[in-house]
Amino acid sequence: MAMHFLALAARNVEGVHDATIYAMRVAGMRTILIVGAGFSGVACAIQLLRGVGRHPLRVLLLNRGGKLARGMAYGTQSPQHLLNVVAANMSVLPDDPDHFLRYAGARNSRVTEASFVARSVYGDYLEWALEQARMQAPRHATLDCVSGSVENLQVSRGGGLAATLEDGRRIEAGQVVLAFGHFPAPPPALMHGALTDSVRYASDPWHPGLLSAIDVYQPVLLLGTGLTAVDIALQLVRRHPAQRVHGLSRHGLLPQPHAAPSAQFASSTLLHEERPTVRDAMRAFLQQLERLEAAGHDWRDALAALRAQTACIWQGWPTHERRRFLRHLRPYWEVHRHQLPPAVHQELACAMARGALHVSAGRIQSIRDEAELAVLAMQPRGSTNRVELHAGCIINCTGTCASPRRASAPLVRQLLADGMMQADALGLGIEVDANCALLAAGGQPTPGLYYIGPWLKAGFWEATAVPELRQFAATIARSCLS
Repeated sequence: MAMHFLALAARNVEGVHDATIYAMRVAGMRTILIVGAGFSGVACAIQLLRGVGRHPLRVLLLNRGGKLARGMAYGTQSPQHLLNVVAANMSVLPDDPDHFLRYAGARNSRVTEASFVARSVYGDYLEWALEQARMQAPRHATLDCVSGSVENLQVSRGGGLAATLEDGRRIEAGQVVLAFGHFPAPPPALMHGALTDSVRYASDPWHPGLLSAIDVYQPVLLLGTGLTAVDIALQLVRRHPAQRVHGLSRHGLLPQPHAAPSAQFASSTLLHEERPTVRDAMRAFLQQLERLEAAGHDWRDALAALRAQTACIWQGWPTHERRRFLRHLRPYWEVHRHQLPPAVHQELACAMARGALHVSAGRIQSIRDEAELAVLAMQPRGSTNRVELHAGCIINCTGTCASPRRASAPLVRQLLADGMMQADALGLGIEVDANCALLAAGGQPTPGLYYIGPWLKAGFWEATAVPELRQFAATIARSCLS
């Protein structure tokens, strides 16, 4: 039913051949355009449909292509690609924490609160939740799905915003929510040469057909050792036992595994006092951690308890303290904060034990192509030596593009050039206000323009996981409907 509705809605909008989709012509109708139909875009659409009042509302959900409610994270169909968060924490609705758990349990009675469900199932859930919100919304609230990509966004003469799509179509809306998700990571900087000059370099680890085209008897080099690298490495070694994979990152750190949660804390507050420096916060956290471990708790519980305070701690640090955290502690934070499902971690450990996967810490220096392999020179961490790694394919698994200044998307470039979007000083994302409205170059909110996604990291630090993103979606919906 959900698939039928979404396909029909998309065809209805695509069938409009006029140069402009006049989304504001209906008197008294509020039109909100959401650019992007991954988790963040779908979550915003759901919140808008659930929160609509008495006034007519039209929500336009723009998708570049493919299935709705998937994006980079949930587009995979492999049952071995699991969520890295337990089912109990994955509801798209902040006011109904068991929403996903009920859905997953109805599909598979063995799913519990502590289950790590396949990411493909979560994509199905988001599509279902969107259809439920559409069906339960009042008759004066509609959802239309539009296929296309925005290349330009301007303030319209009649008020509101006007989006121009790549094929020339024009959409006018009272408000626009940018939810375009992740952009590919740019290649790492080298001392000599360029990775992009190598025919054996792959910039997108999720490109269809990439892994199946790799020779199983040639070594593969993964740049990065985080969650993406683990997914790709295991997918390669599952395919053929002869495959050899090498992971390389600055620190050579791998994500830590999840563990069974222990008893909940009486209070969610872990650090009771303001911590104006990174050193102060770290010292206080370690002291609290010692007391918690003595009481039988795990460091994972301590991090979970800290989560509610993370944004306040981050916002309380001046820029130079944030830089200190990024320089010294970020790699360790990432591998402890973003953990692996226990089954995946066990499979990873087995692959390393039998020599299928090796991990190194070091800095890339140069690359060259030889007859059959690429040769990447690196300087191991803590050493002045030079080591050469040989690979039939080098895959960039360093994550996504953190800074909008390095994104290649025409829309992002236009918004930066026109001063409608402001990149933050640390290269983490963009500047927004408390309601996620974009701050223009002058520091004032751009009227009617909002952002949700990983670039909120600049102001909130925690901005990439479902528990935070669903709250941002609710905040944006309230602001748009007010």
